[in-house]
Amino acid sequence: MTTHLTLRKIFRKLIDNPKAFSSVIGTIFMVLVALVLSASVFLWTLSQNTEYFQAVKEKNQLEVDRLNERLTAENVTYTGSRGVISVEVDVRNECPLFVNLTTLWVFDVNIGNYGVNDTLNICLKPGEKLSLRGFKAIKIKINGSDPSHIFNSWFITSRGNAVPLKENIIVAQVAEGIGSIAMDIKQFKYYIVPNVNDGTDIGTPYYSFTIDGTKYTLLCITLINLDPSHQPINLTKDSYVWAVTPFAETLKSDVWPIRKVIDNKLAKFDFQILEYGKPTQVYFGPTQASRSRGNVVPLFILLFGKIGNADYGQNIPFIAIRVT
Repeated sequence: MTTHLTLRKIFRKLIDNPKAFSSVIGTIFMVLVALVLSASVFLWTLSQNTEYFQAVKEKNQLEVDRLNERLTAENVTYTGSRGVISVEVDVRNECPLFVNLTTLWVFDVNIGNYGVNDTLNICLKPGEKLSLRGFKAIKIKINGSDPSHIFNSWFITSRGNAVPLKENIIVAQVAEGIGSIAMDIKQFKYYIVPNVNDGTDIGTPYYSFTIDGTKYTLLCITLINLDPSHQPINLTKDSYVWAVTPFAETLKSDVWPIRKVIDNKLAKFDFQILEYGKPTQVYFGPTQASRSRGNVVPLFILLFGKIGNADYGQNIPFIAIRVT
């Protein structure tokens, strides 16, 4: 009771004394303001720390993504006209992230000049393959450049990685390209056809090094143009495959003339273009290898035509076959 009366007296004195009452109220207000300001500063600091750590986390994630970005660009070829180069290439995303190609740089080694296309917006999903050929080819302007020149090229991704474009040419397994031509022996195959007439369906291929000399065989050989000039090779009708019997007393040979196949049917030969760096299936025959029957004989590929405006001629040892 005494304490209660004492508090009432103090409260009355404060009310009766306006200055004292105002001082108390002011002190309480200042304490509240100080508490509010302290809480605000604490919350702001906490917010800034959270934003900082989030920014660091995002930066680290971007760096990890950049390091994990893997893209291959292979089988590049350069075509087009003087001053405008069309770059054809196969790209493949080999990482679990989306990859966005933004820029392509091309350096012409012959003239020492650069070209750039920075308007790309090519997005590849994880594992996606994309062939940028034909109308999808990327065009680059380089003053004084020519498709026959030697080029170095690379993509730039949105994460800042540089991806070099590789020619990735298959070379011959027996000899790494003889002269201007290489052969892919693993792709050798032949067809047995009923006759040599245009329009004859060639059927399904045989992957073997043994053929029947009593039947018409059509040879299919994969050739790759590796000429240093990077120009296409135009083969004429004077190209053929020939075989010679090693142990015959007199020279005996079988010849498979170059032939066209369109829609899996024999067609009249006019010309055959071998683009630089592009594996091309070339057909020879059909022929009955009757003179080589009972022997294992070597096959040679005789090629004749043009590289640019210059004559081209080459005779290449290829494989050996058994003729039954």
